[in-house]
Amino acid sequence: MSGQLKQHFSSVESSLVISMGVISGCVAALQPILLGGLLERGQLSAVQMGQAATAEAFGMALAATLSAIFLSPKWLRHIAALALLIALLANALTAFSDGLGVILLRGLNGLCSGTLLWILLGLLARSPEPGRAFAIYVTSQAVVSFVFSLLITNGVTDFAGAAGGYGLFAAVNLLLLVLVSKIPAEYAADESASAYSMPPLTGILGLVASGLFIASIMGFWVYVLPVGKALGYAAEHVTGAVNMAIGAQIAAGLSAIALATRLRPFTACFLGTLAVAACAYVFTHVDHVIAIYGSLMVFSFIWMFVPPFQLPLVIELDPSLRSALFIGTAQLSGVTLGPIVAAQFVTETSSVSSVYSCYGLAALAIGALFAARARSEKA
Repeated sequence: MSGQLKQHFSSVESSLVISMGVISGCVAALQPILLGGLLERGQLSAVQMGQAATAEAFGMALAATLSAIFLSPKWLRHIAALALLIALLANALTAFSDGLGVILLRGLNGLCSGTLLWILLGLLARSPEPGRAFAIYVTSQAVVSFVFSLLITNGVTDFAGAAGGYGLFAAVNLLLLVLVSKIPAEYAADESASAYSMPPLTGILGLVASGLFIASIMGFWVYVLPVGKALGYAAEHVTGAVNMAIGAQIAAGLSAIALATRLRPFTACFLGTLAVAACAYVFTHVDHVIAIYGSLMVFSFIWMFVPPFQLPLVIELDPSLRSALFIGTAQLSGVTLGPIVAAQFVTETSSVSSVYSCYGLAALAIGALFAARARSEKA
């Protein structure tokens, strides 16, 4: 990465920006609990629940993309303050809305989350060790998501109902809004690049590989419970393995922090993609409790371990940072693409064939990785 784009951030600045990204990401991670509460209270139908989740994810991807294209890394405090204020209102009003109102409010919150994600990625990309910084972010998000899930299911909703979950996020939005003046005022910019410059092909290929990796994961993960049922596995084994797998993500984040400067980004992304496909194969072909637990725990570990290496990989391919600012877009696109592709393999009688989407998307991700490296070596 070019020297003028490195930037020193104080611990307070880094902590606050990472906190904004963590809280924004946690809302999406806790959708089953948050939207499920609205479903139980009759504020949403099952169909509308899916539409609300989709609206929020689409809003995040859209805002992250448009911010990377059109926004200059200046006036960050003003941009963050506006996003936090709107997110606060969206979260506070969601619990008292229903139907279309909830869908629109979740989409609005997604737009705010995507904007805050753009600010976060700008800080991570300019950090001296972007891989380690990204690993700290994903680890923090895994821990906070776990803590919030416990608070929402075992405390907040006991006295506030479904409103409590969104009220908790609104309260954190308010706290961050009070502290927003402590984040960086602006980021160092590459003056040689136009604000509307497209990323180079090497960077685009790195982004494609990153998105396809996430897609290969989501295409399998979204169907893991029905796949286990179709294969005749004991329901308690599959459910228990899923819970253990989610816990493994915290260990994955800590491992990524420890290895961020020791493991080459290309190696982590390549081997991680192979491991994801291998875990999916073991889960669907080995009917043994150790294989069920082991495959899903390793699968989930890799899921959280690899993304911190995707950012430094893209920075290596494109030191101008034009591509790095789209890593959020690539990852969020993978979240959306994976289930869509997997659904094309699912039949009315079985979900097992959805695993082929994992194999295919992983193969495409590896192809994009090697194409990016080959082009980078020629440059």
